[in-house]
Amino acid sequence: MGEREGTAGASGRRSVLRAIASTGALGVAGCLSVDGTDPVEIGSDAERLIYDGFEEEGVEPPVETTIYANAENDERSRWAQLVQHELNETELFEIDFQQLEWTSYEQLCLNMADNEENCLITMDISGGWDPHSYVNFLFHSQHQAPDGFNFNHFADDRVDELIDDGRTESDQTRRIELYQDLQERLVQQLPISVIRFGEEVTVYRTESVERWRQYPLPGSEYEAVYAPYAGEYLELSKEDGSTELVGDAVATVSNSDPTRMLDTTSNMATTLIYEGLLTADFDGRPRPQLAADWEQLDATTYRFDLREGVTFHNGERFVADHVRASFERYEGTPRANDVYDWYDGVDVISDTELEIHLVGEYGPFESGVGVPIVPLAASEDGDLDLSVEPVGTGPYQFDEYADGEFWRIERYDGHWFDGDENVPATPPVETVTMRIITEAASRQAALEAGEIDVATGLPATSVTGLDAAEEYGVERSVAGAIDFLVYPLYLEPFGNPSVRRGIDRLLPRERILEEVYADSGTVGYTPVPSLLSEYTTPEFEAYIVDEYLE
Repeated sequence: MGEREGTAGASGRRSVLRAIASTGALGVAGCLSVDGTDPVEIGSDAERLIYDGFEEEGVEPPVETTIYANAENDERSRWAQLVQHELNETELFEIDFQQLEWTSYEQLCLNMADNEENCLITMDISGGWDPHSYVNFLFHSQHQAPDGFNFNHFADDRVDELIDDGRTESDQTRRIELYQDLQERLVQQLPISVIRFGEEVTVYRTESVERWRQYPLPGSEYEAVYAPYAGEYLELSKEDGSTELVGDAVATVSNSDPTRMLDTTSNMATTLIYEGLLTADFDGRPRPQLAADWEQLDATTYRFDLREGVTFHNGERFVADHVRASFERYEGTPRANDVYDWYDGVDVISDTELEIHLVGEYGPFESGVGVPIVPLAASEDGDLDLSVEPVGTGPYQFDEYADGEFWRIERYDGHWFDGDENVPATPPVETVTMRIITEAASRQAALEAGEIDVATGLPATSVTGLDAAEEYGVERSVAGAIDFLVYPLYLEPFGNPSVRRGIDRLLPRERILEEVYADSGTVGYTPVPSLLSEYTTPEFEAYIVDEYLE
């Protein structure tokens, strides 16, 4: 790996290149021939792999390309530039760096393969509580962008087979074996290079917020405000008695329709608005939400008893027909695979009973069935546009949105939860305002000035300093997220596995973790994060490093 080889070694290699180039010529596979003598081997094993790949593709260095990041994410931009520097130091590449605002960046990522863009993409992605949610949309050949997140149109029959087998396997021991086989295959093929397993961090002002419980999945940061299914709720302690929580959002809310949400900010803004049949608590255990109870009848059939007395924010009474209509809204949309990966139909038995039929055995069903249930008014024949006015059954309802400025939700007094010994029937927080602050320094300044009560998007380097101050509370959790680099497999020489393996070994993972993220999170190599500890154990990670990266 690049960090283990050190910068002094890279500098020495450049000197050798310059000295010998004056008397010799670049030979095959990264060797230098001096005055016709035997080739002299230079560089690291990683550079040798890249040379070999260049030779196989008939490409001569330096290879020109551009590495991209979105302007709203300072940390991603910084690690992109560290990768740019590391690769340019080899003199095998001439890599430029560019930032784009999020909407343009999203389109670049989703259309890079179709447009054959000459680019390296820096990205992070969040999944759920099952490994299928990380690997399926990123790597299965059926989910190529722009309809999925397989950005570079990677296709491998064995990868598809392992993803399909993992999806249909119900035995946990066998599932772990399948997903570890899959991860090893992906490390061999390297359509992407995983850089880091993320960490979710929230900083709050102790004079305003009594305590905060960190939900591990990105896009669910405000779940702690009121989560009766998990026994969690938020209390404020403001001197003026205000019941408004003011927090941050790092980007604009691009779409609030669940079938079209592709970013974590939009999910974060709506997480208290929508509810599903099931959800997962802060430890990943499935919990009933709009379902009162459920059972598996056979390998492909589940029966659900629905909660009674539930109303949508627009006044509709929740019944079984809403579940079927909500599922079928996903057909033909950007998020179709959230449902049609498993959905074969719903039999409505009564207003409060239904059976869901699957296309086949589906191991992660309980973690995947929690898609938002929405009013019938949002169906094709209805007049409700959820991208303008999100409506659900959650404890909060949409209030107001000013593009680029703020997103506000307010307590929904008609929520179905009656309270218990752990959580009050009425959320103590009446209003949640998320101020859209795209610059990291501005987010920190707003927190320190008391303009916001809680910050969910601070860079790790800022958190380190705030953690030492008594006026702030810091909550951390291993995250269901990975940071990664995407290769343009459709262009020479990046379609060559040797080139990708060589680049992967040069990536300064430890330096990125230390300098960019202040040691927040952990170095990552595999596409399933350590949050799912059964699938990515320390022993398995060590095996991957020993076998493929050293």
